[in-house]
Amino acid sequence: MDSKAIENAQRVAARVTAEADGDAWKEHHWTVARFLAGSRSAAEEDRWRRQLNDWRERLVASLAADAYAEVAESQDLLLGWLLTELGRSEDAIGSLLALYPLPRPKPEPRSVFPMPASEVYGDGPEFYFSDVFAFVTDYLAVTIRRPLDGTSATWCPLWWEHPEAGARLSSLWLAWEHLRHDPALGMTTWWIQHADPHLRVLMDPRQGPFAACSPEGHTREPLGPLPVEPYEPT
Repeated sequence: MDSKAIENAQRVAARVTAEADGDAWKEHHWTVARFLAGSRSAAEEDRWRRQLNDWRERLVASLAADAYAEVAESQDLLLGWLLTELGRSEDAIGSLLALYPLPRPKPEPRSVFPMPASEVYGDGPEFYFSDVFAFVTDYLAVTIRRPLDGTSATWCPLWWEHPEAGARLSSLWLAWEHLRHDPALGMTTWWIQHADPHLRVLMDPRQGPFAACSPEGHTREPLGPLPVEPYEPT
């Protein structure tokens, strides 16, 4: 199985997991069951529908309990099912792309780096997201769901105006790009060891970098930098 097939399975698993507790679930339910059953039988498709319903119930319960490690495990379980079906035949990737087409590339992507990320980090595997802006907009913002009430969590729509937020989200993006190549434990590692601690700081309504802002807009008077005195060697 090539890396593109794995990347597409990861993309679909992330999208279905993010949208499983909303109105889109009904369509995902039938679409994913149809893919996992292949063309083997109607009974097989019915079996997958029941199994996906059980999967969704566990996921929704984990979301309600803020058990995000369990949410990540549910996403990894769905990813495993998708990868198993992709391994059955060479035609399976075509079926998956027909059901979940690739998003259209965005023109003239922006970058937080003074030069392309590939030049900063050397020649390695091709990045899935062109820059941190695409990562936050197309993956993080649609995956993370929180009550942004300013009491339990907050956010700033102009997150790039906050240097700490830009640095942390860039780190999250680069860690995701690296760990996505591990289909077994990569996403679990990313969620537990990278996303969870960074998001706790970023979304802290009292001590985080967005404490002076709100989900409705960016404040024109953001928090100032740390006070420092110039260092003078003796």
